[in-house]
Amino acid sequence: MRALLADIGGTNARFALLQDGRIGAPVILPVAGFPTAEAAMEEALRRLAPPQPPDRAVLALAGPVLAEPVRLTNAPWSLQSAAIAQRFGMQRVWLVNDFLALAHSLPHLAEGDLHRIGGGTAVATAPMLVVGPGTGLGAAGLVPTGGDPVAVPTEGGHIGLAAETAREDAVIAALRARCGRAGAEEALSGRGLVNLHAIAAELQGVAAPQRDAAAIVAAAGTCPVADEALAHFLAFLAGYAGDMALAWGARGGVFIAGGILPRLLPRLDAVRFRAQFEAKPPMRHWMADVPLAAVTHPAPAFVGLAALARQAAG
Repeated sequence: MRALLADIGGTNARFALLQDGRIGAPVILPVAGFPTAEAAMEEALRRLAPPQPPDRAVLALAGPVLAEPVRLTNAPWSLQSAAIAQRFGMQRVWLVNDFLALAHSLPHLAEGDLHRIGGGTAVATAPMLVVGPGTGLGAAGLVPTGGDPVAVPTEGGHIGLAAETAREDAVIAALRARCGRAGAEEALSGRGLVNLHAIAAELQGVAAPQRDAAAIVAAAGTCPVADEALAHFLAFLAGYAGDMALAWGARGGVFIAGGILPRLLPRLDAVRFRAQFEAKPPMRHWMADVPLAAVTHPAPAFVGLAALARQAAG
């Protein structure tokens, strides 16, 4: 089996080859640099230079995959599997939600791919859940069955955000005024961190420079506005992950993926984050048993895509 794997988000598109059961080194291309997904695939294949063209592709897309053509949520690309297969001479092309691919990666991640946050004991027969702030906010569950597990992609990144303190009430009110709705993605994403930074400056009554998410992280420790923005981001993320664990019955574990949290791990107060995750009275004891981890694998979607490719081939 020779397969092209792709993890296509709102900012970057990552491509890799699966050949002889091994995932090759990825090629990373900016989505904004290409007018179409096919143009990016053509460039990726040129750079990957496979000895033989891949005969199939499994493409993970940041957006709901309901009917074709599939449109990305945070980018202008539109994809159709039959058209891609015809252009590249492939037998079959699968389009899947990006968090469906991440969900399929969970059973295949090693301890070295995870940063555990607190305790808990996984229940093998219970659902697992992956959530992830990045360009947007995604969520998917993985439900064990008698055979292959079933992944359930969701649009859980767009549920309403919940406050636990008076200060968070003020943040959510400001978020609603700024965005029209205080959805979770409006705080727990790259642009969400920018929103929280602007709101923290307003609440502190100070002028702060405009910063993107990377600059906010870099300013932490030297700027009170960046510090408050990151504190709110982590508190909301912990609470959101706990709410989703309850909704999914995720006794198999909750895994936080995406590009933001791994960069914050050196600043993470694990005890506080875990306490905010568990603070769901009267279900605190139930929450204490749920394993929680940040995914530190550099490309977990490819692990899930490879599992999907093997499953489809089998």
